[in-house]
Amino acid sequence: MSQRVADLIQYLMRFFEDSDDKTIGHTLERTVDKENLTDVKHAAIKFAKHRPLIIAIDTLEQYDIRNDSLMNALAALIEYASEFNLEYVPKNVHLKVFVSGEVFPHVEESVLLNPLKAVRNPVYLLWRPKDLLRLIGWRFYRHLEAVELWDQPKDIDWDDDTEVLNKVWKPHFGESHRNARGQLEDTWPYVLRHTQMRPRQLIVICNSIAQLAVQDGTFPHFTDQQIVSGVRNAESRLAREILNSYSEIYPGVDRIVTGLSGLTKVFRGNELDRRASRSAAEWKDEYSPSRFKRLILELGIVGKVTRGDVDSEFIDADFEYGRPDRLEVAHDDTCVIHPMFYQKLNTNMNSEARVMPFTTKRD
Repeated sequence: MSQRVADLIQYLMRFFEDSDDKTIGHTLERTVDKENLTDVKHAAIKFAKHRPLIIAIDTLEQYDIRNDSLMNALAALIEYASEFNLEYVPKNVHLKVFVSGEVFPHVEESVLLNPLKAVRNPVYLLWRPKDLLRLIGWRFYRHLEAVELWDQPKDIDWDDDTEVLNKVWKPHFGESHRNARGQLEDTWPYVLRHTQMRPRQLIVICNSIAQLAVQDGTFPHFTDQQIVSGVRNAESRLAREILNSYSEIYPGVDRIVTGLSGLTKVFRGNELDRRASRSAAEWKDEYSPSRFKRLILELGIVGKVTRGDVDSEFIDADFEYGRPDRLEVAHDDTCVIHPMFYQKLNTNMNSEARVMPFTTKRD
């Protein structure tokens, strides 16, 4: 273990090559010695005077919240980071701990002994439509440049999402298209509303569309059919990925959510209690209607309508993945199924309204 620590610090010390002190790297073999470790700490603090030094710790992708040792270890890491930052942030050294959104609410509510003390100024990675548009536009632009297929002007202000939409997205994906139900719809919100506002999901969908265009020989331009089929091909994979990410938290989750099979796209909140009983036999641990409701809200399968109704052209809905806190649904709230799960749950399309699973500001 001491050799692994030495190798790690040797790698990190490459960033300190501009330091006046060139002798530190030669003593890393004995880095576990108290004297040498102190030297390394001094070198890091010296470097941080000129540039912020950020240490990022990424954690697991999946968690079993029933594993007390694992949960306590994660809580200890968060608490340690808090104490570390109190001492070293004034010296420009920062320790950041990344925790998956699937498990963080449980850790904060049930595991941390003093959440207000340990969790200081948490940053939630909540992506906005304009952020995702700029991200996917930049990736697409860089790829087309690399393969010499970019034939549009290059004077793009990447901080202006409207310019990215008009100069990168629309010339290739089109401004509008006919969706799977034959409705004319703007292409960008159509693609985006089949994601849970995560960059990876948007990339998977766009790659799926691009693959069909390559097969048809139209790349980098996409037809209505390629867009509709590409989204449909990708959304089933994305739904499975979401369920898999919660498989350790809710064992048997892929079978539990089948309690929603055949449910209408738009429904009342009290329907969730009736549907919960269908999943009772699939729970490997304690079952209750409230746990069923908590599960489907955490997964982002069901959202609460904030604007529109069954007869509207659009329905805006609030989903838990887009909030820093829990989403609560009352019996008389109007709810919707997320478009990503229509195929998985064989959703009954009782409305022509298009569900927009993110906040919009339409007139």
